[in-house]
Amino acid sequence: MKTFVRKHFRDEQGVQFSTCGDITTLTRMPSGLKGAYQIPDFVTNIGADAINGCNELTSLIIPKTVSMIEKNNFELCEQLTSLVVEQGNPIFDSRYNCNAIIVTATNTLVHGCNSSSIPEGIEVIADSAFSQRRNLSHISIPDSVVHIGEFAFLGCYSLESEIILQGIHQVARSCFDGCSSLKKVSIGSGIESVESGAFASCSMLSDVVITEGTKYIGTYAFDNCNSLASIALPKSIERIESTALDRCNRIERVFIPKGTTDYFMRFDALKKYRHCFIEYNPNKM
Repeated sequence: MKTFVRKHFRDEQGVQFSTCGDITTLTRMPSGLKGAYQIPDFVTNIGADAINGCNELTSLIIPKTVSMIEKNNFELCEQLTSLVVEQGNPIFDSRYNCNAIIVTATNTLVHGCNSSSIPEGIEVIADSAFSQRRNLSHISIPDSVVHIGEFAFLGCYSLESEIILQGIHQVARSCFDGCSSLKKVSIGSGIESVESGAFASCSMLSDVVITEGTKYIGTYAFDNCNSLASIALPKSIERIESTALDRCNRIERVFIPKGTTDYFMRFDALKKYRHCFIEYNPNKM
């Protein structure tokens, strides 16, 4: 049985690597690395947490030799505006100049940066894909997306464009947690659940519209949304966890479907907002 010895080395810019047999992994990029960097073409893997906190990194090129990118990368790289996979990579691509890393076979966007766009045809936005991209201000989610993972936009506190969600099954746990510049969210038909902490601490969020089809709103889903003034609920709602609207102290209007004034008795989370109920005709909403 052949035994490989793992070797560690670094390049002239202080980027650290390890090699074992045919596999060479980028293990750590120094936080002080400035400007543009092209990963050498001897690299096959990017290790977990290898490229984080590189605040002065502006551009990164990933060679066609890289076949694995592990979790928790590109967080807190606040100046990173160009993220490109070299053409010819059989696993990943950056189609349509999107400044993101996509798994070609599954149309899954796994990593984005502060200037990414999400191309039409993307079906999945992976867990933590945009987590802690603090200078990401605008994003549009195309109709082709059928799943957005947990923590996908966690801590994107400059994100201010209206978020329109449709075609997905659920708004995942902590998906937009800490997006403190976000002002308006529309949750389209077919989305059955808004999971725990999905929009927690979105402190500028003022209007939420949840359309027919949503059945469940989870714990702390809108916790600490202390600018939230208006929320519209559908007739399809079956369960709202008691902490779903914790620390939402400025709610003035709760739009409920005509004939559902018993909502305040059915859902503890709504009891203190009974005086804010406004009935609407769901056929005209």
